[in-house]
Amino acid sequence: MNRKRTIEKRDQVKNIRFTPTAVRIIAKEAERRGQKFAGFVGDAALAVALGKALVGSPEDDPIRPVIEAIETHTVALNRVGRNLNQIVGAIHRGTVPEHAHVVLDHVEQAVQHSYQLMDQFVAERVAHGA
Repeated sequence: MNRKRTIEKRDQVKNIRFTPTAVRIIAKEAERRGQKFAGFVGDAALAVALGKALVGSPEDDPIRPVIEAIETHTVALNRVGRNLNQIVGAIHRGTVPEHAHVVLDHVEQAVQHSYQLMDQFVAERVAHGA
C-alpha cells in the first residue's frame, strides 16, 4: 500500500533517533503496510500533527510497566522450558539427573505462580473496566 501522491515532494530531510525496539516495531508495521520505514514515519507524524491520530509516547502508556513485567515473566518461563527440555533429553539418554525432582518441583511452583499472576491481572483489568 503506497501513500497517496501529493503535489509536494518529500525533499526535506530530518534526522531522528529511535530505540532499537521502536525501529523493530515500526519497521515491521511499515513492511506489513507495504511502506518504507521513512514513509511510514513521515505519514504517522503528519497524521499526528493534523490531529488525525492518537498523540503520546508508548513510554507514557500507564499499562507499560505491566507489559514489561509480563515480558520479563515470559523470558523467565522460556528459561524454565529450556531446563525442562534438558531434563527430558537426559531422561531419553537414560541419565536422569539426581536433582531432576527438585527442578520439577520448582517448575510446578513457577507454573502455579504464573497462573496466579495472570488470574490476578485479568481480575484487576475486569475490575477497572478494561
